[in-house]
Amino acid sequence: MKSFGNKKNTLLFLFLFLLPLAAINSSEVEFHLFPNEFSLGEHAKLEVRAHGDKIFRTIQTNIKQNGVRIRFSGSGTETQIINFKVSKSQILNFYVDTESEGTFHLPEISVEYDNQIYKSPLIQFKVSKKSRHSQNQFFNPFPFEDMETPSEGSPEVVFHTNKSIFYKGEPIVGYFVLYYNGYRQPFLERDPNQSISFPYFLAETLRQVSVQIEPEVQRNNTLKKTLVYDKEIYGLTPIKSGRFQIGKTKFISGDSLRFNSLQETVDTTPATVTVLNLPTNQPETFTGAIGNFQLNLANFPKEVHRGETVYFEITIEGEGGHEGIKPSEDSKTKYQLISQTRNKTFQKLESGEYGFYSVVHFLYGHQITDEEKLQLGPYQFTYFSLKDSKYKTLSLQFPTLPILSEKKKEPKQKLDHTTNSKAPSIFILVFLAVFGTLSYLRYRKYRLNLQANEFVDMVQNFGKKRNVFLVDYLEKKGITEENIQLLSNLIERGDKETPKKTFLSLSKFEKTKVLKLTKQLKTKE
Repeated sequence: MKSFGNKKNTLLFLFLFLLPLAAINSSEVEFHLFPNEFSLGEHAKLEVRAHGDKIFRTIQTNIKQNGVRIRFSGSGTETQIINFKVSKSQILNFYVDTESEGTFHLPEISVEYDNQIYKSPLIQFKVSKKSRHSQNQFFNPFPFEDMETPSEGSPEVVFHTNKSIFYKGEPIVGYFVLYYNGYRQPFLERDPNQSISFPYFLAETLRQVSVQIEPEVQRNNTLKKTLVYDKEIYGLTPIKSGRFQIGKTKFISGDSLRFNSLQETVDTTPATVTVLNLPTNQPETFTGAIGNFQLNLANFPKEVHRGETVYFEITIEGEGGHEGIKPSEDSKTKYQLISQTRNKTFQKLESGEYGFYSVVHFLYGHQITDEEKLQLGPYQFTYFSLKDSKYKTLSLQFPTLPILSEKKKEPKQKLDHTTNSKAPSIFILVFLAVFGTLSYLRYRKYRLNLQANEFVDMVQNFGKKRNVFLVDYLEKKGITEENIQLLSNLIERGDKETPKKTFLSLSKFEKTKVLKLTKQLKTKE
């Protein structure tokens, strides 16, 4: 999967009815109008974005049609580098306003990119009555002065994504950028009292991911410096098609080098994204996986005895998220799912770009009955290939497994009691019994100490993670809610006494459960 590449998609016209505010004539040029509802006397902004560095220009600079006026306000460029993968965009900005209230359609506007003409789609917007204090005149002693927002000195925090048009189930990367002037050393923190709006998206924070953009860019015809908020870079997976605004929250900004400088609360400008439905000709075996995957069989036995259980492992791995990878639900198969493990990392892919790589293991079992040989039906897995823009089905054939006769129980060895044998000394028997008991107790103490140390190591690996942070960490490791509650309670007890003492006070059942969780967390590190 090329997570960050720009792709042409000839199927996009099928989804235009879902997109009242954007053009998807080509993924190379995009039209975005925001907001789509504003008051009379205010204006909306039309942003036309081209992905690439070829010649990009507007054909019209001033249009007035059916009471709608469009004015060209300037151009700019944007470069983003995600883990050294560079992508460039060129932007043409227009202001849109009207002479009256009502519902309007944006007049068609044309731009030229790489000697090809692109026209805006049918975009509808609404203009309401003039507000008492418009967005540009609030507490303004000069109500007729045309003030642009934000002002030149006002800081801006904008949420960006590496893609603005993508499929449902396709992971993307999102991050916040501060645009500022006047700060010698900018300070930026997210307001802890505000959540981030990611409607219909699964969100997770990414580790070991770096994002870089140009140090200075044009914003509203003003040159501004930039700062990426690298404390929180998100992996986002859409679960519903449509058009959404994501990344809405509040930040606190200021100048860390200026004594007694005032901190400002800044509302973020969300990113407008379009999520497309996958093509409708979905195979029956498709469960939502998007990317580029491989299907492998492991630990399949060469022979088995009648009455035994056959265990084997199916591995699905490749470029893409694991959210859509599910175990086979084919009723014709004779094997049952025993367990599953999942792992997803953000890393450099074979293509040289950066994206998600997932590995999923399914452990299956099958009870052998009276067959002479076992031939399991093929295992099938279907995914949607972003590279080829089509569904692909992988099929895995199981080898024929010969079934041997049932294992015979080994007869107990008969002791040869002869009249000539002498009975062992009672002293020796007592000595052996005492020695065996002491050895067992010593081994049991040694083993218990090792198990306690494993629990202590796990607690130390958690560091200072407690409460919500610990729950979030364990959820990402695939731990169930019941087991998360158990570990949280044990660690809380361990903080009051010692982790070792806490472990030793557990029942045998609880110790076994905790040790299983310890091993499970080790395998996922």
